[in-house]
Amino acid sequence: MEDKMKIVGIITEYNPFHNGHKYQIEYAKKKLMADCVIIAMSGSFTQRGTIAAFDKYTRAQAALKNGADIIFEIPTIFATASAKEYAACATNLLASTKICDTLLFGSETEDINLLEKYAKAEIDFENDSIKSDDFKRLISMGNTFSKARALFIKEKYKIELSNEPNDILATEYINAILKNNYDLSYTNIKRINNSYNSNELSGAISSATSIRQALKENNSIDFCVPENTKYNKNLFIDFDDISNILYLKLISEGDYTKYADISTDLSNKIKNNLSSYISFSQYCDLLKSKDITYSRISRALCHILLNITKEEFDAAQKNNYNNKLRLLGINENGSKFLSNIKQNSPLEIITKPDNITDKIDIYASEILRILQITKTNSSIPNEYTRKFLKEK
Repeated sequence: MEDKMKIVGIITEYNPFHNGHKYQIEYAKKKLMADCVIIAMSGSFTQRGTIAAFDKYTRAQAALKNGADIIFEIPTIFATASAKEYAACATNLLASTKICDTLLFGSETEDINLLEKYAKAEIDFENDSIKSDDFKRLISMGNTFSKARALFIKEKYKIELSNEPNDILATEYINAILKNNYDLSYTNIKRINNSYNSNELSGAISSATSIRQALKENNSIDFCVPENTKYNKNLFIDFDDISNILYLKLISEGDYTKYADISTDLSNKIKNNLSSYISFSQYCDLLKSKDITYSRISRALCHILLNITKEEFDAAQKNNYNNKLRLLGINENGSKFLSNIKQNSPLEIITKPDNITDKIDIYASEILRILQITKTNSSIPNEYTRKFLKEK
């Protein structure tokens, strides 16, 4: 492979794939002159601890049809983790290909220098500041860890950043690249139109949140997605579709402290409020408080549902986050680069899961599959029979 080839990586969920995502891939190819775009994509569950709107193959196919060249799956154990761990895994995945040279990410803040300064302040915070009296003071005031960290950085470094999800992830991506000395440059593209959490469609480029809401209300989303991308609404999965499965899991146990992201206090809170359980989203709202966010609750419940224990999480983290590259899809252009990854990457490329080492990914996919089967009353292939996608 010639040295002048430019390989751009994008970390994403495509939940679901829409025009804004297509615009980002086009930016990589037209503005950054990428010869190949490699996608690191979440599978059946997302970083907010919620089930994906559509299965990973549907979302991967939409991306391949709109310019993505190679798609690898982010392991579920980290795809459902905090922004810090999600970013650590995904950047490691792209770096492990040994051909990806640039990370492109979206952010609410356009100034890449500000994002970099903030990421460096976060690194300094991790190294020196966590034990400081000033930080302890902010925690004692009832702030969440992330809120206290933001306030501390604002006080000490005179740097302030939005609390928007894409800005948070952007600094974590840069943080991971700098700390690990990955051979990855990075650049951003400013998020356009409505905000990440907006529930209202805003035209051709609308947020994934607003598109999911429209799907839930059975409204048209055709103008929000590429012309070659048509979603089967009967296969759409809402957050609360896992409610009954989750409740059965919760009442089968009395102590949840073995699961990732769950303290003794949170375990007791989950247990003591079970009599008030109605649905997944309602329970997240019920359990959230000033010092523990909705997203943290959502991820914690997700870890219980998927049997993600602290022991397994710590072991995967110590194993450098990725022990293989799970291929979900590839097009003709991507095929030209895949052999180069095989030759240079320390990780094996796999096209189907292993029943022992990939049990969490398999279980997550099976939950989504059985929900789709229930909705459609039709057979849907399982992980062992599905092949990775090939797009011309």
